[in-house]
Amino acid sequence: MSPDSYGRRQGPSINRDDIPWDEISFWLMRVLLAALALVVLLAVMSMFYRIDASDEGVILRFGKKVDTAMPGLHWKLPWPVDKVYKVPVQRIQVMEFGFATQSAGRRTRYAETSKDDLGVAEMLTGDLNLGHVEWIVQYRVKDSGDYLFNVGGAEVAPWALMGGDEYEANPAVPDTIRDVSESAMRKLVGDSSIDYVLTIGRDQIAKDAEAMIQQELDGFQAGVDIVTVKLQTTSPPTAKVQDAFQEVNRARQKKERVVNEAQGERNSKIPAARGAKDKAIAEAEGYQNRVVLETTGAVNAFLDQLTEYEKAPEVTRKRLYLEAMEKILRNVGNKTIIDDSVRGVVPLLDLNSEISIPNTGEGR
Repeated sequence: MSPDSYGRRQGPSINRDDIPWDEISFWLMRVLLAALALVVLLAVMSMFYRIDASDEGVILRFGKKVDTAMPGLHWKLPWPVDKVYKVPVQRIQVMEFGFATQSAGRRTRYAETSKDDLGVAEMLTGDLNLGHVEWIVQYRVKDSGDYLFNVGGAEVAPWALMGGDEYEANPAVPDTIRDVSESAMRKLVGDSSIDYVLTIGRDQIAKDAEAMIQQELDGFQAGVDIVTVKLQTTSPPTAKVQDAFQEVNRARQKKERVVNEAQGERNSKIPAARGAKDKAIAEAEGYQNRVVLETTGAVNAFLDQLTEYEKAPEVTRKRLYLEAMEKILRNVGNKTIIDDSVRGVVPLLDLNSEISIPNTGEGR
């Protein structure tokens, strides 16, 4: 190699006629055809997709929602014309607050509480006490379109664009549910006393939290339905304070048990007392009616006798006298009657025999 006018060495000269243009064109054409075949293969692969039984597919054409797909095998226009987002609409999803489940089963194992979980669980109550509250939120997707696009935005895995089976996640919705849940629980606990949070208020706080979370998410149009909110553990934060509260809780439970027993005894005795009262009232009313009837009958009989007496006083007087004597003498054993008008002879009248009174023609 000889140097040029600037002192630089020149390489060997190449004759253009010596370049194998035909061979280069052949291999270049093969590469282009292979690339085109690969693109066509990827396009054909992206046309077919499968929706699982618990999922729902959301089809976008040039970024606009055009349809939803039910479970099964489907086809679409190749990417990037159509995109399919897979949303688990039938799956109940669970979020844990204040703790983390390591493995679920018959013997559920929990991970060691981290500082973040501890910060979420510790809350200030309305009476300025510190409580430890752990809870779960179960939710499901009720509207796949709202879930994907109203809060944040969906993220698509690259392999999903080519027909992969990965779920299309919108991380903004779980983050929103977590933030709203923490805010609602802190508000409810902050408005309650520590005794209420630890004992009788657990169920009511869970119900109120569920309603508040659902209301906030509906305002965001997040497309999520809150299935349930459940308080797992509510306790004082330190062991010394926890022992004292456990003692108070046991005393309260004993009080409630005694009250319930007394209430049960009261409920058993009151009906018996009411029955005895009703029986005594019924007997008194029966006695009253009987006395009234007997008195009324006696008055009517007396009035009848008075009427007869006014018609024939002597006859009525004699009849009453004889009836009275009959009643009196009926209970006497031996009877002796002495007539003062008879002199010298003592007439005897056997009163044990039937006595007939002659009719004198007076009276009736």
